[in-house]
Amino acid sequence: MKKIFKIIVALAGVVILAAVTISMFITSGPNTSGKTVIQLFSTKTENAATYKELIKKFEKANPTIKVQLSSPSNAATVLKTDLAKNTLPDVMAVGGDTTFTSLQSSEGLRNLANESYAKKTLPAYRKMITSLYSQKGLYAVPYATNASGIIYNKDLFKKAGISTTPKTWNELIADAKLLKSKGIVPFESAYKDTWTTMAVWNQITSNSIPSSWITKRLKNQTTFAASHQQVMSKFLEITSYSQSDYMGTSYNQANIDFAKGKVAMIVNGNYEIPAFTPLNSKINSDMFMMPISNNPADNKVTSGVDVAFAIAKVSTHVSADNKLVAFLMENKNAEIYNKEQFSFSAIKGVKQTSPLVAGITDQVNKGNVINYPDHYYPAALDMTQVLTQAGLNAANHMALNTNIAKSLKHADSLFNAANVQEK
Repeated sequence: MKKIFKIIVALAGVVILAAVTISMFITSGPNTSGKTVIQLFSTKTENAATYKELIKKFEKANPTIKVQLSSPSNAATVLKTDLAKNTLPDVMAVGGDTTFTSLQSSEGLRNLANESYAKKTLPAYRKMITSLYSQKGLYAVPYATNASGIIYNKDLFKKAGISTTPKTWNELIADAKLLKSKGIVPFESAYKDTWTTMAVWNQITSNSIPSSWITKRLKNQTTFAASHQQVMSKFLEITSYSQSDYMGTSYNQANIDFAKGKVAMIVNGNYEIPAFTPLNSKINSDMFMMPISNNPADNKVTSGVDVAFAIAKVSTHVSADNKLVAFLMENKNAEIYNKEQFSFSAIKGVKQTSPLVAGITDQVNKGNVINYPDHYYPAALDMTQVLTQAGLNAANHMALNTNIAKSLKHADSLFNAANVQEK
């Protein structure tokens, strides 16, 4: 019996070795049909169908190149492993976040600044990429962007007698009070899914705290406690106008409630719209910029690079890599991506035309945007821990000032631990 088992184990090892060898062979390099094989690695799983459609078009136009798409659910972990083994994929579609900064800081990416397709991108989004590192050069070209704001039910606003969307924080809170007085839930918060807290925090912070703050904080020259009292106060004020069970409401439930017309507003981004429109295709909704300042001219749309293309230095097919990126960034192909993924574009002249985001489209097109602050936080900092605890404290009726002080102290403690780990 043991002998049979050993034979089976040995055969399994041969099969695995063969599979790995074949995988290595087809991942990059010429295949048996003489085509050049390149890999497109995406950190997002939800856009795979769109990439497959575009790849099919690319391969038809470039019959000597075959593109292998990979979009694993644990993309960040896979890329870190590839980085450690110096086997990064040829072309990578990444977000403008800590995964990208890890790749860039390792010096594993090519400088794309002089590529013709790089010049097609909007300067505001190129700056968002370059602001993530100190070196000169453009190590990823921005492609698709997202935008945060407030998604609102136009019919409920009309029912409450609100004819225009708020332009200042005071107007926003006044509208929330008015909606509440009419028996309408002003905000639906979904803090059971902790990531949704960041949609509120990022918009308030980006419009309240100078971008230079993070540099000082990393050097321990300032703290959350010293600078973010108003930010935390406004974060908690949103919860005070949310439904009573905001700590127990999930993201999916929030979308169901919004689709049914039970709530007036959700603080989140354009990426949430495809989650509720299938539930009610006739919903009369739009988005507006979340007004944080009481000076309308100071408010910006919090927007970030959702997809940027990078090319690995270790790639031996740079010409084919560049052809693929250039193809994806052609306006007609970027428009396909925009429409199917409901995104905004970082490419000049490519517009998002849906009426469901009409209230913020002009601001995005004008470049009146500001990046997500958490893109600059240490990767190990989980700010959602702070925000969900702050929300829970509020639900348990902790005094506002006490909650603000405890929450910001908590944020500083987590930041210090994360910052030390990354030094």
